Amino acid sequence: MKGLAARSVAAMAIMATLAVGTPLVSSADSSTSTTTTTTTLVITTLKQYRAAEKLYLAKLKVINDTFVAAVDVAKANYAATISVATNSAERISARATMRLAIANATIARAGALIELGKAPVKPKLHKSVA
Repeated sequence: MKGLAARSVAAMAIMATLAVGTPLVSSADSSTSTTTTTTTLVITTLKQYRAAEKLYLAKLKVINDTFVAAVDVAKANYAATISVATNSAERISARATMRLAIANATIARAGALIELGKAPVKPKLHKSVA
């Protein structure tokens, strides 16, 4: 029962990731001109930096937890399939399915990391010399 609950949670996390990522991919334009508009928050105080870093790390943790959950589900499915496999073709198929699931999880993680962007930069606070 514990394995089923873990798989359900992981499946929901994967579905949420795909739900967010799929519209971005489907709305991609096939033209060759690219324009990048990024709005960067200018961090001037240490308080702003700490808040931005905390938010960044929380998002990064969700991305990594989702990836680990997807890999765990792939491994659990592989173990379940391999335990009932009766010939080498079924074992090969199970291994290929696991590798594909891990590859898809890796691609989803990479996309999420690109979407997340770079970590906030700590502001340089200079003391005035009088």
